Amino acid sequence: MTEPHVIDGADDRAGAGPAADPRGWVLPRTVSVGDLGPLAEPISEHNGQAIAVKPLTNHPGWLAKLYRPDQHPEDAHRLDQLISAPDTLPEADRALLYAGTCWPAARIHEPGNPAVGCVIPMAPEQYRSELRRGRFSERRFVEIDWLAKSDESIRGVGLPSPGSPGRLAACRQLTALAAILESLGLVYSDWSFSNAFWSPDQRSVYLIDVDGCQPNKMSDIHQPNWADPLTPPGTDADEYTDRYRLGLLVAKCMTGRRDAHTFHRVAASPWQEQPAVSEVLLDMLLATDRERRPSAAQLNQALNSGPYLRTAPRPARTELPPLPPQPTQPTQPIPRPSTSSHTPEKKPEASPAKQPATDAAAGWIVLVVIGLILLIIIASNH
Repeated sequence: MTEPHVIDGADDRAGAGPAADPRGWVLPRTVSVGDLGPLAEPISEHNGQAIAVKPLTNHPGWLAKLYRPDQHPEDAHRLDQLISAPDTLPEADRALLYAGTCWPAARIHEPGNPAVGCVIPMAPEQYRSELRRGRFSERRFVEIDWLAKSDESIRGVGLPSPGSPGRLAACRQLTALAAILESLGLVYSDWSFSNAFWSPDQRSVYLIDVDGCQPNKMSDIHQPNWADPLTPPGTDADEYTDRYRLGLLVAKCMTGRRDAHTFHRVAASPWQEQPAVSEVLLDMLLATDRERRPSAAQLNQALNSGPYLRTAPRPARTELPPLPPQPTQPTQPIPRPSTSSHTPEKKPEASPAKQPATDAAAGWIVLVVIGLILLIIIASNH
């Protein structure tokens, strides 16, 4: 990966006039709402910092992302920095950033509000697939969430099974994008299942909501099950928070698991062609010193079968999380042993139902004996 580039260095080029965007549209880097032409009905509303995301009727494939009115006063400056940041990158990194993210192309302004929103590209059609659920199906964007499931589950909704090669290819691109953001000094904070799309056919990923990136640190975006154990609640997210969440996302996508089994599967080092991946991930996830977490570039290098070069001694780690308890099996009745030819057959006990008949016979015998005694007494008296 290239030497770090800081987006402040591109500030003097922000708003410098029309710029050719390799994504197919030439537009100034700052535009008014009126410059965009009519806006279609929103495809998303009240999601994160945006009040609406609306397609541009006159420019298919492009969207206006409109922010809440309570944005920070410096947000316009930050957006200009983001829009110009790709100019500081090597050509290969710039091409990957444009191909793999919805990087903002222009800042939208109006009188009294310099940061109404931004113009972003729509995710390419290759990230939509037909998802089958029972008798019904729906064509929609496929979130990277699906890679954190088994191949069997993925096939169950009609998607092609990624296998190990497909998982590896997606995670390579994901970490390459993360390394570019890190080289620009940007914090993303929102690494999670819902902020990246996956193309099973192309084995590629597409990162969204990148217009929220900020230099050095930003408010920690809380997502259930994505909390960094070494970033105290209420503190800002930084590059080390990003490294933990990126490592967690890659671990889940590589293993197809999403619980404590993820960590144990990583520790088993199942990737023989990428022997350094397990060590890098374990340091990202379990290092007790957050500043000893490996970078996104180091993880990307390991995924590409490269070495893991780290300072000695090895970072101290916490223990692997305990595995969830196994579901208890219902108790089965113990079968009675069958009678074999080598086992003496047990004699059946007398049935209680026959007992009354036995008692009646004994009573008749007593009566007969008494009768005979009386006859003998009578005869002797005569």
